[in-house]
Amino acid sequence: MARRMGKRTKETFLKCPECDNVVTIHRRRSKLKVKNHIKDLYCYKCKDTTKHIELKEYLFLPEWLREEDA
Repeated sequence: MARRMGKRTKETFLKCPECDNVVTIHRRRSKLKVKNHIKDLYCYKCKDTTKHIELKEYLFLPEWLREEDA
């Protein structure tokens, strides 16, 4: 919907801490959040509202690079 209105959006990835399910949402570029931002979302795998962690593209880095960056 935001795309049709002419608003520029970017994908961001949120990970459920309970089941490690990854959800993709779109945010306006002017409203992007920092890495590790906490958002309450309903997880369709857990069937509960959990505190998802925003990981952005960091999620797709290899494990050894994630450990060095932390």
